[in-house]
This record gives sequence, C-alpha cells and structure tokens, in this order.
Amino acid sequence: MKKLRQINFLFVVFALLLVNCNRSKILEGTDYDQLYAVWYSNDYKDSLAETLKPSVKKALSLKNSADNRVFIDSVLNQLRWTRDSISFHKLSERAIRYAKDKSDQYALANVYNNIGMYYHDLGIMDSTYYYYIKAENVYKVLGDSMKIGKMEFYQARLLFEKGLVMESEVKVANALRILERYPLNPIPFEANQLMALCLLERQDYLAAKNYLLTALAMMKKELNKNKILDRGKLSDALMMLYYNLSEVAYFRKDYKEASDYASLGGVYKWAETTPIILSFLEVNVVKSDLMLAVKHNKQIGSKERKQIAIIEDTYTRSLEISNYFAANEMAMSAAELYITIHDSVKAFEWAEKSYQLSKERDIKVAQRTALEFLLSHQEYENKNQVKQIIELNKALEEQDYTTRNRFARIAYETEKVETENNELRNAVFLVVVTSLIIILGLSAGVFIYRLRNKNRELNFITEQKEANESIYQLILEKSTIATEVKQSITNRIAKDLHDGIVNGIFTIRFNLQQLQTENESLKNTLITELENLEKSTRGLSHSLINNELFSETKFISLIEDLTSLQKNQWDTIFNLECSDSDYLEELTAMERVHTYFIIREAIHNVNKYSKASLCTVSFKGGKEGITVRIKDNGIGFDMKAPRGGIGIQNMKERAVALGSELHVFTKINIGTEVIFKVKQTKHR
Repeated sequence: MKKLRQINFLFVVFALLLVNCNRSKILEGTDYDQLYAVWYSNDYKDSLAETLKPSVKKALSLKNSADNRVFIDSVLNQLRWTRDSISFHKLSERAIRYAKDKSDQYALANVYNNIGMYYHDLGIMDSTYYYYIKAENVYKVLGDSMKIGKMEFYQARLLFEKGLVMESEVKVANALRILERYPLNPIPFEANQLMALCLLERQDYLAAKNYLLTALAMMKKELNKNKILDRGKLSDALMMLYYNLSEVAYFRKDYKEASDYASLGGVYKWAETTPIILSFLEVNVVKSDLMLAVKHNKQIGSKERKQIAIIEDTYTRSLEISNYFAANEMAMSAAELYITIHDSVKAFEWAEKSYQLSKERDIKVAQRTALEFLLSHQEYENKNQVKQIIELNKALEEQDYTTRNRFARIAYETEKVETENNELRNAVFLVVVTSLIIILGLSAGVFIYRLRNKNRELNFITEQKEANESIYQLILEKSTIATEVKQSITNRIAKDLHDGIVNGIFTIRFNLQQLQTENESLKNTLITELENLEKSTRGLSHSLINNELFSETKFISLIEDLTSLQKNQWDTIFNLECSDSDYLEELTAMERVHTYFIIREAIHNVNKYSKASLCTVSFKGGKEGITVRIKDNGIGFDMKAPRGGIGIQNMKERAVALGSELHVFTKINIGTEVIFKVKQTKHR
C-alpha cells in the first residue's frame, strides 16, 4: 500500500510538471477595457488601425513560436478596437491556427475572447455570445475556474444588454459563486452591480440596493490598499456605483436619497476622471432635485428648465463616444422630466429621439420603452384601450420572464453538471493512468513468472482459449434469459430516447420557433434540422423496441423490403439483383448488421442528393467473399469538395469491420457507385 501511494505521488508530480511545461506564455492580467466596457469614437478607431498597420504586417509574417504568439495576441488586443475587419479576421484566424497547432489553450481562449469583444463593439451580440461561450469551453477543459467565472460575467452583461434580464441574473449569480474564491479579482465589484441592475429591472429595489451596498463595502475595503485596482480605476468604479445607488433611490421615488448618492459620487473625482461619469452623476442630481421640487409643488421656472440641458448635453456626449445605451437613457430621462413639467412638445421630441436611435441600433427594449411613453402620453382615440394593452403586455412579459428563468436555471444546472463531469473525468484519467502504471509493473512480474513456468502457462492459455470459445458459443446461442434481459434493457433505452431526447428536441424546437431574430433563414434551417433529428430519434427508439431485425428473417428478404419501401422526390426506381442468395445466408449476424447498414446509408444518400431515376443494389458471390454494389444514374458529386456529413465515413468504418474496404466511384451527371466486399468467415 505504501508503494502504491508513492507511485501515485510520483505520477501527480510528473503530471504537474507536464502541465507546467506546456503552459502558455500569454499573460492573463485584468482586461480593464473589457471589464468596464469602454467605447471609442470612430475617428479614434480609424487612427488606431492606421497606427497598427506595421504591427499587423509583422504579425502576419511570423512563424509559430511561443514568443510570436504573445506578440500576435498583443496586436489583436489593440486591433479589436478598430474597424479594420480584414486585418482583424486574418490575424485572428492565424492566431487560432497557431494556438491549436501547439495546443496553446490559453492563447486560443484569448483569441476567442478578443473576437467576442470585437463583435460586441460592433453591436453584433449573437456572435459576441458565441465566442464568449467558446472561450469559456476552453477554460473548462483547462479547469481554470477563475477564467470560467470571468466569461460567465461577460455573458451575463451581454444578456442584460439584450434585455434578457432573467438569463443575465442566472449567469451573474454563477459568476459570483465561482469568483468568491478569488478575493483579489475586480470582477465581483462589477458583478454585484450587474445583479443589482437585473433586480432593478424587476423592480426589486430593496434587493438591488443590498447588492450595490455589498459592492460598496468591497470597494471601500480596497480603498487606500489598491491590491485589486489602482487609485484612478477604483475612483471611477466608486463614482459609477454611487450613480447606480442614486438610480435605485430615484426609482423608489426617494429623490432626496437619490440626490445625496449622486453628490457623494462626486467626492471621488480625481484628475483623470472620465468626463462622462461626472455627467451621469450631475444628471441624477438634476433629475432628483427637479422631482423634489415637483413633489413639494414648487414653481418650475426657467432655471430648472435650463438644468435639463445638462441631460441633453450628456446625451450628445454619449453619442460622441458611441455609448448608445447611455444616450437612450438620457433621451428618455429628458422626455420624462419634460412630461413631468407639462412640456409635452419637448417630451415627445426626446422620446422620438430615443425611438429613432434605438431603432437604428436595433435596441428593441429601448424601442418599446419609447413607444410606450409616446402611446401613454399622447392624446388620441382609444387611448385607454392602448394603455390596457401596454399593461397586459407587461403582465405577459413578467410571465414570460418567469418561464425563461426556469429554462435558464435548467441550463445553469446542466452547465454545473457538465463541470462536475469534467472534474470527474480528470479524476478518472488520473486513476486510469495510475492503474496502467500498476498494470505494467504487474505485467513485468507476470512475464518473469511465465519464463519460469512456461509449460504450465501454455496449458493455462490453451484452457483459457477453450473456455473463451465456450463462452462465445454460449453468447451466440442467445439463451432465453439473456434475450429477455437484453430486450428489457433495449426497450428501456428506447423509452428514454423517446420520452427524454425526443421531448427535449421538441422543447428546443418550440422555443426556437418563438425566438425573434433577424436571421430568419438560419432559424428556419435549425428548426428543420431539429424536426429531422426528432423524427430520426423517434425512428431509432422504435427500431430498438423491435430490435430482432435479423433474428428469424432471411437476410435477402430484409434487403428486398428495404429497397421496395424507398420513395423520394425524384421517383427513383430501386432494383435488387442477386443470383444466389445462399451466400448471404452464410453471413454471421455481425456481418449482416454491417452490410445492412452500409446499404441503408448508401440508399439514404441516393434519396437525399442523387436526383437519380434508377438505383440498383446487387450481390455477387465468389471464393473471396460477396461483392456488394449500390449504383445510381444520378448527378454524382465532387469527391474533393468538403462535406459536412459523416455518412461515407461511417460506411467506411463498417467496411473495415467486415475486413474490407469501401470504394466510391462518382462522376458529375453520370452517377455514383459504392462497392465493398463481405469476406465471409469461412473463407478467411
């Protein structure tokens, strides 16, 4: 036992050394641009692209080495903020290829993250989410939970920007759970605030404030220590936190507290404070003070009206730095204040600005908010009915949120199980390798033992072979008990397939049909593929229940049934040619299985692609085995063209299992022929 522990210890040390030797040189510090979701003007982006041209040219000429991958990564980190899509895609494709060739997983995850940020800056949210998921999956393979938590947070923020508040809440909760083990990471500062914003959208003001106060306590603990953030970044973060506290108080209609929080945020101003943050705080002071005046029935004069110009100015500044979410918020704030002071003309003007901006940027949540404002405050016939529709829509939306939250939590739990499975696989890998080492040691002992006792070992092997042959014969006899057990298990698998996977596919297809997306073509394609997968899975479950496919029926009869039942849109005629079926009946059960499924796959391809008028399946027996041909007179295909399916590969693997090779001959507009041989056992 002591030796076993020593072997385990040595293996662990060896594994750790191996991991250390292959670790990427890509440095993984905090990406503050990504953390705080910065925006740059188009002029800055174009200027940066011009400056980076020599570096991009150099990066594209470099060979694949660790230092060169670091350089390429550094260029991509800057190029992602430009509008030079050609250079960015060229360099990112090269970075992905280099990382994969050298199994540099950290570099690969970094590239995926950079691509995600590039699309986020362009407002292409679907692509952003896709590459964030790819980066997270790489970190899951590496077992880097801190990076997993980071990607969960960025996905949560993206979902929030798309208006999927419940899904965002689940993601950010998972990020906080993971990152609580890493106290020197700045992401929890922002994650707690994102959770508060999610709760604010659901009008859970008390819970939202508690999360913001949690973030405030963490930041104040960091104040003057600067172990996580430097003084400047921490000051900016504190100012935005006070802005969010002010927003919560404002929505609670505690305008005095809202004004106080906004004023407190200004205390943390420093020399290089981002001007837009100061504008946000100033806007909240103006909003809160104006609403306090209205609340106390004070006269609203020209001075108060001029203060609203601060909001209008912040709107303009937000547009200048391409922060369209902030611009929308400022426009609607101006509209609401103007309607409060009974200036409907100005109110509708700013609501219309918000609507047009959100329509141009495809921010549907903001579009709806602006339209609801216009419909609720303008005078027209049936105004009350429209208000009722709006209220009903909000109620239905809340119900939809509840439903989506349930599915989002299912996804969260699934991801959690997947993570646990990965950890289990790693543990199993360690056990397997350790076991292999032990087995090698035992094998060496057995080898020495066999040298000393060769005659007895030979007798034992002979007896063992005879025993194995007897066992094999018993298996082939299909005893009644074994058959019943196998049938029971197969039926249970079939039921699980039908009740579990088929229903799961239906649920995914149903929800996909409800999904609103600009790419309706891709959506319809995915729905069609899911329908096909559902039918295929259901057919498989039925086939499993009736799994005695080759038990009592002659094999040639099964092939006859297969060909006679074929029907496709080309009205292909299927013929069967077999001069002597006795050859087929001599095949073993396994040979029949492989032969049958190769023919079925070939016929499936004829139905799907060939446009043939005739397809012939023929068998020809001989001393070397049975030659099987499936030939059609269809349009053929280009063997060199890339193919997305795995049908031909599956057929080739089955042919190998038959001790043969599968050959495919095809010519455009002439047809296709699939040939393979079944080398019968008795002829081998």
